[in-house]
Amino acid sequence: FHHRKPGLVGLLSSKSKLASMGHKRPYFSLIVDGIHVHESAVSMAYNSHPNGCVLVTDAMSAMGLGDGVHALGDMSVNIKGDRATLTGTDTLAGSVVSMDTCVRRFRKFTNCTIGEALLCATLHPANVLNRSVMQERATEAPIGVLEIGARADLVVVTDELDVVATWVNGKIAYDGRKLL
Repeated sequence: FHHRKPGLVGLLSSKSKLASMGHKRPYFSLIVDGIHVHESAVSMAYNSHPNGCVLVTDAMSAMGLGDGVHALGDMSVNIKGDRATLTGTDTLAGSVVSMDTCVRRFRKFTNCTIGEALLCATLHPANVLNRSVMQERATEAPIGVLEIGARADLVVVTDELDVVATWVNGKIAYDGRKLL
């Protein structure tokens, strides 16, 4: 970022400039694992265009396996804490942080509400895919919303945003508390 050439931050915050060129403000994705994007940059991007923010994980197959050397295709990846690098380099090889962790960190970095953070992980991605509302002649039900006719995908979380249970297409897929 430079004050005379604001780059992406300028693009995200320039609603009137984009409109004058016949464009809408873009959606943008953030990997909020605390490694890919600095917390100040996360906050700045979100506050520039909250309705365009889409949370993604960039999670690789070694997520949840702990520290050590793991494979990513034919590449060797070293995992140490939340950092995944190609073995012998400092090059990031993806992430090993789950979506719920990304949502918690996003909330901490931006000081947004729980609802605002969850929109970035649910409705906004569905909007990007043009799947948040019922379309005429649609072959797939809407996602990212709780309404009649939408896909019955649901994640139940605590006030701390820890996952309690997950339903996929109306069927329990994960029950973290074995209450169901």
